[in-house]
Amino acid sequence: MLQHSHELEALMRATLGALASFNEDEKMILTRQFSKEEERSLARGEYSPPGLLSTDQFRHAFKKFSIRVTEEQAHALFIKFGHDSQGLLPYHMFATKLLSSPARLLALEPEQKGAYKAGRDASFRGKITYRYCRKPVFPPSTWDGSLALRSARKPKAGLQLEFVYGYAGKDNTASNLFWTCDGRIVFYLAAVGIVYNPDNHTQAFFQGHDDDIRCMAIHPDRYIVATGQVASALDGSADAPYLCVWDTRDVSACITRIRFPADGGQSSRFVVALAFSGDGERLVVVTGDNRHTTYIYHWRSRTLIHSDAGHTGQPPC
Repeated sequence: MLQHSHELEALMRATLGALASFNEDEKMILTRQFSKEEERSLARGEYSPPGLLSTDQFRHAFKKFSIRVTEEQAHALFIKFGHDSQGLLPYHMFATKLLSSPARLLALEPEQKGAYKAGRDASFRGKITYRYCRKPVFPPSTWDGSLALRSARKPKAGLQLEFVYGYAGKDNTASNLFWTCDGRIVFYLAAVGIVYNPDNHTQAFFQGHDDDIRCMAIHPDRYIVATGQVASALDGSADAPYLCVWDTRDVSACITRIRFPADGGQSSRFVVALAFSGDGERLVVVTGDNRHTTYIYHWRSRTLIHSDAGHTGQPPC
């Protein structure tokens, strides 16, 4: 077998020498064909570490030069010239050794200095050297570089609201529970507007608020509702309180949002109460500032019709 291997190597060198030209030597011709084998594998969707060939790729490359290499001969050449821990041939080194010194054996493998870098190519499966170890190490035999790249990215994880349990009837004494025209129940808890379907025990969620909802009103058509919330900080240092008008049939969007910023240094604190007019065109709002300011809006256009101080004592009988 060894003598036959020498004859095969001589044939390889002679064939490549006949194809060489002034612009392209034997090594360039051989490595170009090996590179084509890599590209061919990638085009078929087969993962191949860069710079390394399997025996099948090696044999197919020399078939292009009309040189038949058997499976046994390919394995013998891989053992003689050196392969990595996965049985793959570093073809740049093979070409150098084959064409520069046929009698020498390749005792080296591709070498990487230091560990894999996060977010970079991790397909290398040869010898790895690092400063704290005298001897090189190798990745596991089952190493998959694509999994390393995936692990370097943040996971696609999150939370999704499925069901809200409870009812804040003790704290929310304002109107906070309504039937819609299509037989569903709309109420609120914390910062979420909830539309409950008793027929199939499911909920839909309006999540246009960023803090606790304090009041709710329903439009005369019994589909549209308005909800008012507290300011994100009670001292007014954060966002002002606001109200949202939304449709129980499509909870993904807010139809109208109206904010109530501090007036004369006094925070509005929260929206105390809401009510639609009989024709549904206007919306009355009471805020939690010291004056209990009352506002009247054309809510669709967010046009303020009138505002004035409300009643600060006990509600009239």
